[in-house]
Amino acid sequence: MALRGARLALLLPLVLLVASLALARGESRYEKFLRQHVDASDPSPPDARRYCNLLMRRRDLATARKCKHLNTFIHSSADQIEPVCGDGGEPAGGDLRLSEDAFPLTVCELQGGADPPDCDYSGSSSTSRIVIACVDGEPVHFETQVKSQAGEGDEP
Repeated sequence: MALRGARLALLLPLVLLVASLALARGESRYEKFLRQHVDASDPSPPDARRYCNLLMRRRDLATARKCKHLNTFIHSSADQIEPVCGDGGEPAGGDLRLSEDAFPLTVCELQGGADPPDCDYSGSSSTSRIVIACVDGEPVHFETQVKSQAGEGDEP
């Protein structure tokens, strides 16, 4: 009987671990990318600070337990971003792709001294090319923005 109880005691944590892993997989990498980085609303929010504080909370990037330090929102639809994973982008090493076109962006950065649950963000808007990671033709990670160089795209 004692041996059976020991087996159950060892089995229970394993069952709980498997169940928690299954729950954690409720969101695909693509869906997580969309939640964290895609907002097809106004491409130039009038108050970037207010926008960041609102969106970071709405998208569960700023919660009672954690404040994400830095996050970029792309103000385009998924249909406009996905081509970067194909003909609309160029290889940038590994699974990274550099967009051919620039996208309107808002970068949200946690302000110093801001701790959960009082996450406070500054925001800045720009238009830049983006570098994203793609898996099976879908964006799964925002890597960085690439600001154009002076004179880039100018005629000689």
